[in-house]
Amino acid sequence: MIPFLDDLRIASRSLRKQPGFFFTAVLTMTLGIGAVTAIFTVYDAVLLKPLPFQDAEHIVRIKREKGTSVQGTTSVPVFDEWRDRTKSTFTAIGAYAPETMNLAGSGNGDAQRLSITKVTPGFWDVFSQPLALGRSWGEDEENQNVQVLVLSDRLWRSRFAAKADVIGRDVRLNDETFRVVGVAEPRFAFPGDVQAWIPTFTPGNAQSRRTMNFLSVLGRLKPGVSEAQATASVQGVIDWQVQTFPADESAMNASMLSLQDQIGAPVSTALAMLLSASALVLLIACANLAGLVLARSQAREQELSLRRALGAGQGRLMRHVLSESVIIALVGAAAGLLVAKPAIAGLIALAPDLLPAYNLPSIDLRVVGATSLIAFSTVLIFAMFPAWRAAAVDPVRALQGASRSQTGSVKQMRARSLLVSIEIALAMTLLAGAGLLIGSLQKLGAVDSGVSTGNVLTAQFSISTLTLQPGDDLMQWAGNATQALTPRLDAIERRLGELPGVESVALSFGLPASGNANWSSSFQIVGEPKSKSEVQFRFVSKDYFKTYGIAVDAGRPFGELDGTRALLPTELIVNQAFADRYLAGADPLSREIITFGDDPIRIIGVVANVRQAGLDHDVNPELYFPVSKAIKGDVSIGLKVTGAPLAFAESVRKAMREVAPDAPVYEVRTLDSVIGSTLGMRRFNMTLMSVFAGVAMLLAAIGLYGVIAFSVGLRRREIGLRQALGANRMAIHRLMFGLALRMIVPGIVVGLLGALALGRLISSQLYGIGAGNPLLLIVVVAVLASVAFVACSIPSLRATAITPMEALRDE
Repeated sequence: MIPFLDDLRIASRSLRKQPGFFFTAVLTMTLGIGAVTAIFTVYDAVLLKPLPFQDAEHIVRIKREKGTSVQGTTSVPVFDEWRDRTKSTFTAIGAYAPETMNLAGSGNGDAQRLSITKVTPGFWDVFSQPLALGRSWGEDEENQNVQVLVLSDRLWRSRFAAKADVIGRDVRLNDETFRVVGVAEPRFAFPGDVQAWIPTFTPGNAQSRRTMNFLSVLGRLKPGVSEAQATASVQGVIDWQVQTFPADESAMNASMLSLQDQIGAPVSTALAMLLSASALVLLIACANLAGLVLARSQAREQELSLRRALGAGQGRLMRHVLSESVIIALVGAAAGLLVAKPAIAGLIALAPDLLPAYNLPSIDLRVVGATSLIAFSTVLIFAMFPAWRAAAVDPVRALQGASRSQTGSVKQMRARSLLVSIEIALAMTLLAGAGLLIGSLQKLGAVDSGVSTGNVLTAQFSISTLTLQPGDDLMQWAGNATQALTPRLDAIERRLGELPGVESVALSFGLPASGNANWSSSFQIVGEPKSKSEVQFRFVSKDYFKTYGIAVDAGRPFGELDGTRALLPTELIVNQAFADRYLAGADPLSREIITFGDDPIRIIGVVANVRQAGLDHDVNPELYFPVSKAIKGDVSIGLKVTGAPLAFAESVRKAMREVAPDAPVYEVRTLDSVIGSTLGMRRFNMTLMSVFAGVAMLLAAIGLYGVIAFSVGLRRREIGLRQALGANRMAIHRLMFGLALRMIVPGIVVGLLGALALGRLISSQLYGIGAGNPLLLIVVVAVLASVAFVACSIPSLRATAITPMEALRDE
C-alpha cells in the first residue's frame, strides 16, 4: 500500500506540471459522466424503479383498441360487466374518474380547488387498501351514495395539520357534505397529483348509456395469471357485449398494459431517445480521453524509456501510469457527480408537469460507478500501451536516444486521427438529431391551431353541481343540474363582460387547442344508420367563436335563445371535419343529428376546424352545444381584451369573488401560453438534444485541435526544413489542413449515415420534416466544418510561425 501511495504522490506532482492535460481530461470525464448520470437518474425514476404500491407489478390498465384507435375509458354498464365476468382472472377490478371539486373555506368565503378522483370500491382493493388511517368504503356505501371521503397524505398535512381526529369530520365539497373516513399512506397518490378520493356512485349512474365513456379501469391479476391470459379473458367479455348489444358496441380488441408502463408511456420514447444521446456523449468523451492520453503518453515515451534505462522495473512503470489514471478517474467521477445533481434539478425544472413523480429522482451510484469505470478503463488502456513499449526498450538504446524513432509515433498518430474521426461522426449524428427536433418545433410553430391567440386571457374555475342519486331518472337529473348551473354561468358571463377593456367573454368546458379531451359519444344522422364512431362534444357560450377567432363557415353561431327552448339541446354546430366526413355532398344546415335522447337536434352552423388535441394532432369531428346544457361545473374562461391580457388577471379574480365566491379561479394564463404548453415535451427533447450536440461538438473540436497541435510538435523539424527549402505560409497551412481533412471527411461521411439512422429512430418525435432532410444535413455539415476550421486554425498558425533555425535547434 505504501509504495502505491508514493506512486500516487509522484503521479499527482507529474499531473500538476501539465495542468492543461489534467484539466481537459477531467472536464471530458465530467461532461460524459454527468450527462449519462443525469439522464439515467430521471429515466430510472420514471420507468425502471418499482412503483411505491404493494405488488404494483400485478396491476394492469385495461383498455380497448381498434387499429390505431385506443379507447381509454369505458361506461358504467361495460365496467360492471368486465368486473362481474372476469372474477377468475382478477382479484380486484376498480375504476376511477378524475375531476375537480371545491373544498369550502374556513368562514371567509374562500374555497380551495382540489384534484378529486372518483373511485369504485374495487379501486382500493386493486391497490391493497393503501391507508394510513381509517378505512375506505365498500359496495353498500357505494350503492347508497353515502358521501364519504379519503384524504391524501399531502392534503391531510396541509389543510388538517396531520391530526388523527380528522376521521369522522364532515367537510363541504361543492356545497355537499362528505365525511372523512380515511387518510391514504404517505407514498400513495394515484392518479397523478390527486388530493382526495370520493365514491363514483356508479349505481346512481347505472342508467348511463353504454356509450357514455368516462371510467378508466384497473385490475389486479391473480397469482399465476399472465397479461396475455387476462387480455383473452376481457376479450371474451367484449365479444359477448358486441353480440348482446350490437347497437351500442363495436368489435374492439382488449388491451392490457402494466401500470408502470401506463404511467411512463407519455415520456418513455423521449427519455429513451435522450438516454441514447447521453450515451453517445459518453462515447465521444471516451474517444477524446483516449486521444488525450495517447498524445501525452506518446510525448513521454522518451522519458519512460529513460526511467527504464535508469533501473525502473516494468511493474514500477505500470504502477506510475495506473496512479495517474486513478487520479484522473477519481477527480473526473467526483466532478461528474457534482455536475449531475444540478443537471437533474434542471431536467425536472424543464418539465415539471411532464415527468411522473412517484419516485423522486436520486443519483444511482451504480451508474456513476459504471460510467467512471468506462472512462477509467479508457484512460488506463491507452496509457498502458506506451508504458509497455517503454519497458520493452533496451536500456542502452534508450540512453542513446534510439527510442525517438517515429515508427510508433506514426502509428499512434493514426490511432488518434481515427478517434477524432469517430468523435466527429458521433457529434454530427447528435447535431443532426438536434436540428431535426428544432426544425420539427419550427414547423409546429407555423401550424394553424384554428384559433386567434392575440389578446386572449384564459382561466379556470369550478362551481358546485348536483350529484346523481340512486334511483334518479338520468334525464330528470340532467335537467335539474343544468337549471341549477345555467343561472350561475350567466351571471359570471355578464359580470366578466362588464369589465373595462373586455370585448367578449367565452365560457366552455376545456380551452380550444389545449390538448384537453371533452366528453365523447356515438351519434346518428337522421335518415342514416347509427354511427358506431365517436364524436367529441364541446359545450360553449354564445361568444365562444368570436372570442377565439374561430370562423363560422356556414350558418350562424349560438344566440341568446339557443339552449333555452327545452330540457335537451334543440340546436348544435358541427366543425368542418364532421361535415367533410359524415355530411359530404349534403347541405349540413338541412340535416339533424340524434345524440341526446331520441329527439333530433338541428344543425345551425359549421365552424372551422380547431386542433383541440394539440398542434401535433389531427383534427377530430366535433359537435358544439350551448353551455347551458352542461352538467359539470369545471369551466374555462376566455376573455378577448384590449391590451396586455395578464394585466386583467386581478380584475378577473376580483369579479369572480363578487359573483361566485365559492368558485376558486386558477391557471390564469394567456391563450398563447396554453397552446404552447402542449409542446412541452417536444421543447424538453429539443433543449436536451441541443445541449448534448453542443457538448459533442466541443469535445470533437478539442480532439481535433489536440491532434493537429501535437502533429505540429512532432513535425517541427520537417516544417522548418520545408520553409528553408522555400515553402511559404500557404503551403504550411495546406499541409496542416490536409491532415485535418483526412480526419474530418471520413467523420462527416460516417456521421451522415448516423444522422439518417438517428432520424429514423426519432421519427415519432418529428413533425413536418423528414429524417433525411437535405437542407438540414447541409447546414449541419457547414456548422461542423466551421467548428473544425476554427479548431485547426490555431495550431496551423503556430506551425507557420516556426522558423528553420528554431526547428533545427530543437533537434
